[in-house]
Amino acid sequence: MRVLLLTGKLARPILEEAIKGYEDQITIISLDYPVASLMSMRYILEKLKARKDEISSYDYLILPGLVYGDAKILEKELGVRTYKGTENAWDVGKAIEALRKGIELSTIYPADVILKSNFKEEIEATLRKAEEKAIYSFDIGLKVPLRPPPFRIFLELNPSSPLDKWIEEVERTRNFVDAYVVGFPVGFNDIDEVRRRVKAIKDIAPVIGIDSDSPYLLKEGIKGGASIVFNLNETNVYDLEDFRKDAAFVVAPFTTENRAQETLEIVKKAKVRGYEKLIADPVLGPPLMGFTDSIMEYSKLSRTLRDVPMLMGSLNVTELLDADSHGINSLLSVIGMELGISIFLTMEKGKTKWSSWELRRATKMMTVAHEQGKVPKGLGIDLLIVKEKKRVEVPPISGQRIKAEKIEPKMDSGYFRIFLENRKIVASFSGRTNVLVEGEDGLSVGRTILREIGQISPDHALYLGYELAKAEIASSLDKSYIQDEPLVRRIGCEDSSSKDYDS
Repeated sequence: MRVLLLTGKLARPILEEAIKGYEDQITIISLDYPVASLMSMRYILEKLKARKDEISSYDYLILPGLVYGDAKILEKELGVRTYKGTENAWDVGKAIEALRKGIELSTIYPADVILKSNFKEEIEATLRKAEEKAIYSFDIGLKVPLRPPPFRIFLELNPSSPLDKWIEEVERTRNFVDAYVVGFPVGFNDIDEVRRRVKAIKDIAPVIGIDSDSPYLLKEGIKGGASIVFNLNETNVYDLEDFRKDAAFVVAPFTTENRAQETLEIVKKAKVRGYEKLIADPVLGPPLMGFTDSIMEYSKLSRTLRDVPMLMGSLNVTELLDADSHGINSLLSVIGMELGISIFLTMEKGKTKWSSWELRRATKMMTVAHEQGKVPKGLGIDLLIVKEKKRVEVPPISGQRIKAEKIEPKMDSGYFRIFLENRKIVASFSGRTNVLVEGEDGLSVGRTILREIGQISPDHALYLGYELAKAEIASSLDKSYIQDEPLVRRIGCEDSSSKDYDS
């Protein structure tokens, strides 16, 4: 397969680096134009006509992904199959590999569009295959894998939240959670409230669990439809014996010493008493307070208890480490795959909000990587939310530059107020007219409110656009947005929270 890559002057060095290893099959041709994506099809055709005989000897001509227009005109005139490549020159190898696999790219859309769809289909097929060939320990309305892949995600509802917040959380997370755990704090004994909450969640979630230190409340939960019990331990293994066949029991010891051995002993005792559905949890330790030792306990248990699935409670780490949870959950998923932990239990509060989605996506990554025999990189699925794998090189603009200064803005009478409400952007203007606008993206909100207001000073319009952009980013990340306050800290600065912003 012989491929001709077309580019402009500035992107040529990037392409040369990107195609290393393919040099014998790929030729780069660069036109005398600085930014390739700004070239028109007509311009490209005029420049290539004189080399038609040479070009037609190639199997494919690949254009920059963002070049404007339909590439069919080039294909017709030059006699070579022509497609658009990737938006980012660094990723052109993905387009080459797609052609090698027989995937037809587009003459209209960047290859990224086609590859994304193809990656998604491959990922879904891999996940289905993992589900089909897995060994399952038991079924509680949910098949529980003995070892991953696949994984199951359990979400414990925050015991301090009211019932209406629980229901909202179930509705928000139902697409990536397999079972919900109805939890109650130590010493809680309101049996009517337990029954009310168990019923309410059971009505909207097919599989639920109950977590309490009281055997009496655990029994009531089982009677109400809970099919998972947290926890079976040294103190209650006999108290719950009458319900041993009615639910799955998570075995987690009270002791802080030799947790793997203690978990194993409780499992053995439970089996003798007739408990049939067991899940082992030697308990994950908090950072700097036994975390590494607890991982070793999971490893020991995985080697000695081969017929019982294992669970890991990730909240012990994500909540007790002030770092973004998606990176932590990704690493815990790697540990889970290597140690044979097929169930993750998490809770969403504060900075751990969306942990269930993060764990679902991270465990999908681990499943795909495991099935393909790869490290979890370049799979077509990732958890890169803020950082990027490769920096996009933007060609510099030549010319004399004016140094920006802090200039006192000239504002109109009246003021804007901007805030987020359920991730929607809401903006109001109070002054010569009063306007209130809401929308999903900052550009639409800004254009609408400016149309309603009419004439406004450039400085005030600039301020509105600046704050709406911050609000939209905050909405995408589900962060708090506070008008006139910095949205994120500046990476590389020890303290970037005290910057001054003109309002």
